[in-house]
Amino acid sequence: MEVDVILRNWWSYLLRAIVAVVFGILLLGWPAATLKVAIVLIGILMVMDGLAAMIRSALLAGRKEKWGWTLVAGISGILVGAIILGHMEFSLAFVAVLAGIWVVLSGVVEIAIAFEMPPQSGREIVGVVGIISIAFGIVIVAYPFESVYALSVILGIYALIRGGLDIVAAFYTRRLHGMRQKLPSAD
Repeated sequence: MEVDVILRNWWSYLLRAIVAVVFGILLLGWPAATLKVAIVLIGILMVMDGLAAMIRSALLAGRKEKWGWTLVAGISGILVGAIILGHMEFSLAFVAVLAGIWVVLSGVVEIAIAFEMPPQSGREIVGVVGIISIAFGIVIVAYPFESVYALSVILGIYALIRGGLDIVAAFYTRRLHGMRQKLPSAD
């Protein structure tokens, strides 16, 4: 059952949350950083998030559970992150648009995953993360930033919010996993 895989692998949400919070702190801590530093941080964040999603996808596939949307999120994060890291000569506006598109795609994938999750599995939290991601992505695409400062602040806030919600999701699913283990088996 898919919910069992999610519950057993609650730590993957925690891992993604820790990465997001660390990058959020770095982005907010260096608001006047150079364009190169901001681009590298954004690219690394996208690649790391993509890798975390691909790990979750592989775990789900190994259990013969639904894994497609998680794989899509992982591949898109890695591809966009690699493009950014490989082409640092692009302008900040282009990087901001790419980052915004990635954030919107991540939000769409999170909402799709939430709809596939069973009731009482934390899908509401995953859906809220998706909605917040789409909102932040639209703001980024609509207003390509003129300075690294603005991009760092917006993406730093986004990473902290997303990381915080993923921490909540991780411990919520961990608690549900503990409760399920205490229930008598239906076998």
